[in-house]
Amino acid sequence: MTMKIMYFVFIFIFTASVGIAQNSNTGKTTFAILGGVNFQNFTGKDFHGSDLNNELVIGYHAGVNAQIPIVPEFYFQPGLLFSTKGAKNTAGGITNTYTVSYIELPLNLVYKGALGSGFVMVGLGPY
Repeated sequence: MTMKIMYFVFIFIFTASVGIAQNSNTGKTTFAILGGVNFQNFTGKDFHGSDLNNELVIGYHAGVNAQIPIVPEFYFQPGLLFSTKGAKNTAGGITNTYTVSYIELPLNLVYKGALGSGFVMVGLGPY
């Protein structure tokens, strides 16, 4: 139970993303601290071909990223995230929880265009 409380506190602390405020300083590299909650489940088929009957597990992610200008309104956005994912399975009165921890390196190309007093951002890329 104590571990669940610690996870809750950790998730609460890192849920809000903290970063540089949106401003008109285009053309400058900016940095951000990221954090949030993951709602994960493992899906697929077992070795008999039956669907997996797993339940949702709540995890978290935390990390950093940079936003590096390439040309006006286009940015390269590399990052580094620590992320937990998993699933829960109950069979025959026994509950198993599977948790996997990842270090992810997203490498996104982002379009950031002005929209009113803010921005619209669309990005894609591998991680």
